[in-house]
This record gives sequence, C-alpha cells and structure tokens, in this order.
Amino acid sequence: MALRKALLTCLGLSLFLFPGAQAQNHAPPGCSPDLNPLYYNLCDRSGAWGIVLEALAGAGIVTTFVLTIILVASLPFVQDTKKR
Repeated sequence: MALRKALLTCLGLSLFLFPGAQAQNHAPPGCSPDLNPLYYNLCDRSGAWGIVLEALAGAGIVTTFVLTIILVASLPFVQDTKKR
C-alpha cells in the first residue's frame, strides 16, 4: 500500500514538473479555443504522442468489442455446462 502511494506521488509529481504539462496561453493547431488548456497536449497536431494515444485507445475499444462478440458467439459450442 505504501509502495502504491509512493508510486502515485512520484508519477503525479513528474507530470507537474514535465514541461509539456504546463498550460499554454493559446490553443495549438488542431485544438478548439474553448478547450480546457489541460487537454492541449492531446489534440496538438505537432505532437504525435497525443495522436498515438488516441489511436491506441480506439484500437483497445475495437479489440474489446471483437473479443466480446467472439465470446458470445462461441457460447453455443461449449459442451460442458459448468463452463457456460
């Protein structure tokens, strides 16, 4: 438990000290001007990591749906009633 708190503290501290985490005064290209400055790093087109992060999140959602469909479709073929 203490290790978890220490890890979260270090992670949170590093996010605040990271220069990209600081709020900007103007919206970067690709971001709406009324967007909270905290989220500028995710929609900034000059930084690729936000685009990669959103692509990975989308791939995770698609993978979840595909695996759910496979699980539901394979249920009729399970012979053992205990495993259903």
